[in-house]
Amino acid sequence: MSVSLRFKATAIAVTAFLSCSVVAAQQKPTIFVYGDSNTFGWVYEPKTQIVSRLPVDETWPYFMNRELGNKYHLEVDALGGRTTDVDEPESPGSGKIPGETYNGLTTLPAALSANMPVDLVIVMLGSNDLKAGHHRGPKEIAQGLVNLTNCIKSGEWQRRTAYKPPRVLIVLPPELDGDNTPYGDFFAGALAKTKAWGPVIEKAVRTAGAEYFDGGAVVGMPDQPDKVHLSAHEHELLGKAVAGKVREMMAR
Repeated sequence: MSVSLRFKATAIAVTAFLSCSVVAAQQKPTIFVYGDSNTFGWVYEPKTQIVSRLPVDETWPYFMNRELGNKYHLEVDALGGRTTDVDEPESPGSGKIPGETYNGLTTLPAALSANMPVDLVIVMLGSNDLKAGHHRGPKEIAQGLVNLTNCIKSGEWQRRTAYKPPRVLIVLPPELDGDNTPYGDFFAGALAKTKAWGPVIEKAVRTAGAEYFDGGAVVGMPDQPDKVHLSAHEHELLGKAVAGKVREMMAR
């Protein structure tokens, strides 16, 4: 065989191998995680007011996926400042971003469509609904999570496909002592709301057809200096705990 023919044969073999690898990767069930800064891995330095982030693979969704043996294709959409279904009049995140794009319900259909087919959607939102200016309590936040659940389960965002609507897991965020943060009165009164919101949210989202997991029971109060964001250790604890819930769900 000539050198040219051997080269072509090798190229064909490599192409076939890569194609098979891509197909195999695509056949993994997909988990899509939708969250805010405590999914993003937000790090805030109160003294300098500079925002950064943890290494991506040290955030809780990636700890979760490793705990699951990397058997799932993982996609994560996390935006600091994201609410369940409320627009922000001002940009509360990392910089100048249109306020309406912090509304989780507004951006969810496009995010889901961009990552379909999706087998499981995990949502951890609600903390930013606690902003004092939103005047929201447990019932309103629970309804926001129900609205997200209904959006996912309706499948309207993929109605021209044959894909089944994904399953939904709502993860309750940690408690938040809003009167003890460097953010002024941004989260004033949040502690009483987060102490009361668990049963209200659980009942509402289960009725809407989602599963529920209490993330706050795993990590307690956030341990970063700003008392709002999860530390690297808390991300690890949460990811491994959520993995147990996902394993149990997907075994059914």
